[in-house]
Amino acid sequence: MNPALKADRRNAGWDLRQGPKNYAVLVAAQIASGILSFAAVWLATRMLGSSGYGGVVAIIAASQAIGQLAVNWTVVSLSRFGVQEFVETGRLAKAFWTRFWIFVPNVLLVIAASPLWLPPLSALLKLPPRAYFFVVGHFLANALWVHIQQGLQGAKLLRLQGSLLTLERLLVLLIVVACFISGDASFLKITLAYIVAPLGASTAGLWALRRLVFPVSGVDRALLPKMLKFSLPILPASLVGYMATNYLDAFFITHYISGAALGVYAVAYLISGTTLQLPLLVGAVLMPLFITLQNDGTDERAQRFMLNVLPLLTLLWGTACALIAAFGGLLFPRVFGEQFRGLGELMWPLMTAAALAGPVLMGYAPFSNSKSVTYIAMVGAIASAVTNVLLNFLLISRFGLVGCAWATTVAFAVNTVTVVALVHWRLLPARSWLLQALVPVVVGSVCASVYAVSIGGLAVTLLLSGLLAMLYRKSVISGFRMLRNFQRSRSEVSATV
Repeated sequence: MNPALKADRRNAGWDLRQGPKNYAVLVAAQIASGILSFAAVWLATRMLGSSGYGGVVAIIAASQAIGQLAVNWTVVSLSRFGVQEFVETGRLAKAFWTRFWIFVPNVLLVIAASPLWLPPLSALLKLPPRAYFFVVGHFLANALWVHIQQGLQGAKLLRLQGSLLTLERLLVLLIVVACFISGDASFLKITLAYIVAPLGASTAGLWALRRLVFPVSGVDRALLPKMLKFSLPILPASLVGYMATNYLDAFFITHYISGAALGVYAVAYLISGTTLQLPLLVGAVLMPLFITLQNDGTDERAQRFMLNVLPLLTLLWGTACALIAAFGGLLFPRVFGEQFRGLGELMWPLMTAAALAGPVLMGYAPFSNSKSVTYIAMVGAIASAVTNVLLNFLLISRFGLVGCAWATTVAFAVNTVTVVALVHWRLLPARSWLLQALVPVVVGSVCASVYAVSIGGLAVTLLLSGLLAMLYRKSVISGFRMLRNFQRSRSEVSATV
């Protein structure tokens, strides 16, 4: 790595100069990853059907359950303190290896306890005993890959991270294609693709980080308590927050409906989750900037973004989600075939959930994490989880998959309102119109679902968005002006850092 380029990457001016390019590359990588993912899922569903693909989803759900509950609660601390270490020293070794040595005992404990949790978990998801190895294999591969990804974020190698995510999806597709060509496909062989692919991407990522993290070091005693203090509120958030995810939904769907229904829901959630990567990438770009600005004593720039730009982005994001819901509900059932005809009615609630999650991912999560105020995420996760579990019990048995989708939407809404309220109470005393910016897509979604008129829901969303933009026109103009003058702001920061 060029020392001059590495030194430049350590200041806020670099984040601002490279921010648009980083985001553009990440979006391009996400589009490519999305295309590859849809191709792999389409081919897998053609070979396995909705029931067979439901088995793949069930294995991944079991793996993700254990990963989120037992291991991933410390992973965000790697990017949080990794960025700080990189900005201050140009290295990543302390954060990388300290989190690694926290991570390893958790993994060993999970594996040692697998005879206790694997059989009942597999029984809930209706998995055969021969799937046990694949659950553990996916858990290990995914846990390592998540660690490497956070290391890449800590070193501000966001474009490389995006490229490696695309590589992972490409490897999945290639293995699925190999199964198709051989004519010998099963849900276990398709699952193997989701184990091998992250291992390949992890190897490439570790090689890219080698000069920043090697030689291997032990636990940094000064950093360890900081990482644990940062992560401890995330532990209950992970334990309880899992109950607000699609992986918990998998348990309810297989119990109340069927494995085939889980396959349909998983495809709809994949569409929603893929689009949700766009605001998530905004947050990935912003958190290193927020941390760097905080270190440089120019934190007011982050506050101006939260108060002036984020509401505008939220309104635009909600409109985009409504467009995807309206036209995707017509397109995707035709793409995936007759067994997936129920996709259309799931699109509006799940895309509304994506719209509701947008402002948290784009701003509130990176802003609060940059200040190590992680209890906010914990409170939001608890409120969301309680809502999702309760509504799953009430709605799935009565309304089926649509009830599950709306339970997810309401849970996301509860999380967003909770996080926004706490951030403004604790970190941002000034008020904004962000929550109002979410109203158009929510009202449009309700209209589309109640009256079964998708285009009508889109029309309502667009009309309300236009009225809201006029009502808050001064703020909208200010937000657009800040985005338009972004080049000048970048130059100013470069001159002052």
